[in-house]
Amino acid sequence: MTGDAAEPWARFLAALETGCGTCGGTGGVVREEWRAWHRQADELVRVAQAARRAADMAPEKAPHQEPVTLGPAGPAAEPSIVAAIDRAIDDHMRARPQGPEEEMCGACRGSGVVLTPTGRRLAEILARHGFVRDR
Repeated sequence: MTGDAAEPWARFLAALETGCGTCGGTGGVVREEWRAWHRQADELVRVAQAARRAADMAPEKAPHQEPVTLGPAGPAAEPSIVAAIDRAIDDHMRARPQGPEEEMCGACRGSGVVLTPTGRRLAEILARHGFVRDR
């Protein structure tokens, strides 16, 4: 076929499939237990950042005042809340889910594309006439 003769077929074939919206066309998705793990990790990081900002704004850190001893470790010691959050982050990192982070997308069966309404209609016609079977 020449370039001009292939053009209608190319448009027709392109109208049958579109990128999968579930996986973004990659064919894989992050497993739910990993998504939950990442959400919790992000939340722990935000809490840790807020705690460090709050510790930096504490009155004992004000530049116009003499340093205040915060216990046996002295003025450089972090507040206990920051240390507790750091321990929670370490515990969370050790509690990673088992298995791979990604799995095959169920919507497109790993292909990255799904049928458009036109593609589904064509598949129905072909199946009705015995040319296609469901996998």
